[in-house]
Amino acid sequence: MPRLRRLGAETFEAASLMLWAHALGRDARDNPAGWLLCHPRARRALLWPQSLSQAHEAEVSTASLRLAAASPPSAEAVTRLWFWERMVARRHWRVALREVPPRAVILPVWLGYVGRGAKAGGRHRLVVLSGLSGEPLPVLKSAVLWELGQLAGARESDASA
Repeated sequence: MPRLRRLGAETFEAASLMLWAHALGRDARDNPAGWLLCHPRARRALLWPQSLSQAHEAEVSTASLRLAAASPPSAEAVTRLWFWERMVARRHWRVALREVPPRAVILPVWLGYVGRGAKAGGRHRLVVLSGLSGEPLPVLKSAVLWELGQLAGARESDASA
């Protein structure tokens, strides 16, 4: 993937990250005008200004690495995330969260691993890119790291059993 290589990634892999979509506002047909995509471990949410047809339903995913949030963030956390998104983009101030249950969606992502060499203790840096647009998604890095940790912990417990 050229974009990851330009960011310094030496290795990369396709993954899918499950997010919880909360409806925002209403359009002329009473459909959601946009979506707030949240993960329980992310510090910020993603604004999705279109229908969820590009982000896949939770059952559809072709990536071999699936990072799935078991439960949606609490209502208080979603309200807080929406408040901060409205503070960043004042034009969204009048848009309200709709009182409908969240939908689980899968966002395709690319994970790039940037090596730091022996001087840094052999550590790597993670770069998260959207699998749809190729744009960096630093707001999802903490969620991806947490999900990778959960997968590693599950594999360790399976190996020891």
